[in-house]
Amino acid sequence: MSEPHRPAHVLATLAVAAAGALLFRVLGLPLPFLLGAVCATTLAGLAGLPVTLPSALRTLVMAILGTVIGTAFDPGRLHGLARFGASLAGLVVAVAATAAAGWLYLRRVGGLCGRDAFFAAMPGGFGEMVLLADRVGADVGRVALIHAVRVWIIVTTAPFAVTALGGHTAPPPLWNGIAAGDLLRLAAAALLGAGLARRLRLPAWALTGPLAAGALLHLSGVVTARPPRLLVAGAQVVIGAMVGTRLRGLDGRDLPRLVATAAGLTLLMFALAALFALLAHLVTGIALPALLVAYVPGGVVEMGVVALALGLDPAFVATHHLLRILLLVGSAPILFALWRRVRARG
Repeated sequence: MSEPHRPAHVLATLAVAAAGALLFRVLGLPLPFLLGAVCATTLAGLAGLPVTLPSALRTLVMAILGTVIGTAFDPGRLHGLARFGASLAGLVVAVAATAAAGWLYLRRVGGLCGRDAFFAAMPGGFGEMVLLADRVGADVGRVALIHAVRVWIIVTTAPFAVTALGGHTAPPPLWNGIAAGDLLRLAAAALLGAGLARRLRLPAWALTGPLAAGALLHLSGVVTARPPRLLVAGAQVVIGAMVGTRLRGLDGRDLPRLVATAAGLTLLMFALAALFALLAHLVTGIALPALLVAYVPGGVVEMGVVALALGLDPAFVATHHLLRILLLVGSAPILFALWRRVRARG
């Protein structure tokens, strides 16, 4: 087996993440399972330890979280879907404004070339933007680093911002009962949903498929119970470790400058997200903490975890982030082609 995924390294990474999660929980910090795992694995990676997790584990955890988020779509919450339209429209404007502002910032302040700045400025879609950047010959290392730093900063700071706005509720007990039959139905639906979404080549198929399947089971009344919270806590630890390991082994002469540039870009994106969330709050009356988590350009999985841990509506948050990813993945190649054509014409 290749060194990046040696079983001993994977187990050690999970142990470090679990230790960080336990420490944060003992200290009473927000999102202990997610943030504790992020901080512990980040420090271990920067110290040179071989922290790593296989992509298959992330796929499994995405399916679990997708199912959990899907079960939040119950008939009672569907009455508020009418307000989704206005906030989703605001999100479209926010994504366009954030991408444009990010590109200008990376060009004029960060000093990146137009091609690198284009894909690094996209507010989301870490994996998708890195793949697209590679296809057109952009500097994949720079693009990946800027996105990794953006996700890391947002995941570690957004919970504190939401808590300051009064959006945090006391965490429920880790164990909640669920019948074995309901658990098996949810697991089977998650597998079928993931398989269908993958066949349809949907973005984040491991999340969107189980999410749709879980929502269908709950809306139809076939299953009314929620998956065990202990399982969700374990998924948070893995997602936190995934975020932390992205910064492993950073080196290079221009690393401090790139990290500073990425931090500035993240601050700009966070400020724009807060502005548009406030405007959407004034228009729709939806709670500002929920809108902030829905608008801030973190990863769809990570922000779904944040919503779950803070007691916000995960269905509302996930819907917005999935729309953001669909917009970016669908429009980025077209917009980049148009930009190159305009540039070629002078």
